[in-house]
Amino acid sequence: MEDKNAKIEQDPEPLIVNVDPENPVTEIESLCMNCQKQGITRLLLTKIPFFKDIIVMSFSCPHCGYRNTSIEDAKELAPQGIHFILTVKTKKDMDRRIIKSNYASLSIPCCGLEIPQMTQKGKLSTIEGFISNAKDNLKASLDDGYYSEMDDNYVNEIKNTIKKLDDTLNGDKFPFELILDDPSGNSFIENPYAPQTDPSIKVSYFDRTKEMAEAMGFSLENQKMEQNDNEIKEDKKEDKEKEQKNEIKEENKNNNNEQVKISYYNKKKDFTVYKSNDSYSKMIIDFSEGIDDSNSNIDNKVIQFPASCYCCNAPGVLRDCVCSIPYFKEIIISCFKCDSCGYKTTEVRGGGGISEKGTKFTLSVETEDDLNRDIFKSETSKIVIPEIGFETDEGSMGSLFTTVEGIIDKICDQLYNTPFSTGDSSVNNEISDFIKKLRDLQKLKQKFTLILDDPLSNSFIFPIGDNNKNDTRLKKEEYERTFEQNEDLGINDMKVENYENDNTDKIKDENTKKENK
Repeated sequence: MEDKNAKIEQDPEPLIVNVDPENPVTEIESLCMNCQKQGITRLLLTKIPFFKDIIVMSFSCPHCGYRNTSIEDAKELAPQGIHFILTVKTKKDMDRRIIKSNYASLSIPCCGLEIPQMTQKGKLSTIEGFISNAKDNLKASLDDGYYSEMDDNYVNEIKNTIKKLDDTLNGDKFPFELILDDPSGNSFIENPYAPQTDPSIKVSYFDRTKEMAEAMGFSLENQKMEQNDNEIKEDKKEDKEKEQKNEIKEENKNNNNEQVKISYYNKKKDFTVYKSNDSYSKMIIDFSEGIDDSNSNIDNKVIQFPASCYCCNAPGVLRDCVCSIPYFKEIIISCFKCDSCGYKTTEVRGGGGISEKGTKFTLSVETEDDLNRDIFKSETSKIVIPEIGFETDEGSMGSLFTTVEGIIDKICDQLYNTPFSTGDSSVNNEISDFIKKLRDLQKLKQKFTLILDDPLSNSFIFPIGDNNKNDTRLKKEEYERTFEQNEDLGINDMKVENYENDNTDKIKDENTKKENK
């Protein structure tokens, strides 16, 4: 028992702990808003398995008996805001679970319902639960005479809204649309078809504005002092690094037999670099080598320009580098790091113009060499594995430069971290069984086919050998894009020839309309 207590004294207590009724809570005296006397607020930073970190808060007043509980997010903002449009068609869809963060707004246009930000906040419920709660609150306020001072027209509209909510709960409004908009990006709607795509839902992402960031408490003015301190620390750190480089150069001059390389990766702990077995990848770039004076002016090839942080909207620097891939085209590697909040992101995009046709790669994975093939997946491509009935949407998983094995790892990680997919929240074991199938493919217990389909031809699978035509397990097809694909990509609205004439015609039409008036 003494050894256990000694170990507890040595190890620092974690800030966020797992859910456990025996965990101690933090108690703070705070003012009761009901009787204006001192009450007690209890705080617990805890984790919900397979979801996120949360703060559980509970207030109780011993004088008047008033109680209140709430849940706050302890997770950082997502890189972008998220927008869901769900088509609710059946009673089964009403049982879908929704995670609504504090900053999310939920609306159902058909019945005039809108749940704004900071209302029903930090809540996990079903679609039926959100609608029932809104209807009960409106009905209780109406019965208590809260709307008695308003005009009869407003009261009648509220009664009509309650009736529409009743009809929606009874299924008379099927099908109807539910819109969930969250600038923090931490809301979620359950996908009952997972790991397959949900045909009833449309998901889009957007960059949050300065006003959105400040509304969530991420004010740039409050970060100026901290940002200045970080800049001073970075300057001191760069000076130390320059001194270390100079010392190493002097040592190299004295000892010609030793080759000392200063690498950015050497400063990181537990950092592993993937080394491809593909001869072409080795010929292009070796990510394990450090960037030093022996390299050929790589700093001159990196383009830097100012950009705002996706999380806190603080000013930062975005770095771009253009690389050329044999048998393919140029790619653009982008990297951003925020000195204010520490947010990091990388992105790989295809360079050059828009291809006239789409490209479809079909790879038969039979050996370990196939698992080690390099893949560049753009943000417009989709992945299909027919043997297990897996297919992603176009644009899901973003852009990646990895291997076949790395693609499977990425899919498994995303499925494992999806809310309601595993643990106590899971209704069945479909996700766990599907992840097991993917792991079996990764171990080559079964031969499988990987299809990489990109309508913009910005994706590529590296061949084995010196010639792409001699690779029998890799098949490349080109196809004409459909009108719908061009419409989704915005190609139908592009005009790069004779657009000046169109503008003059529009001006003439506008002048003619004015003269006629």
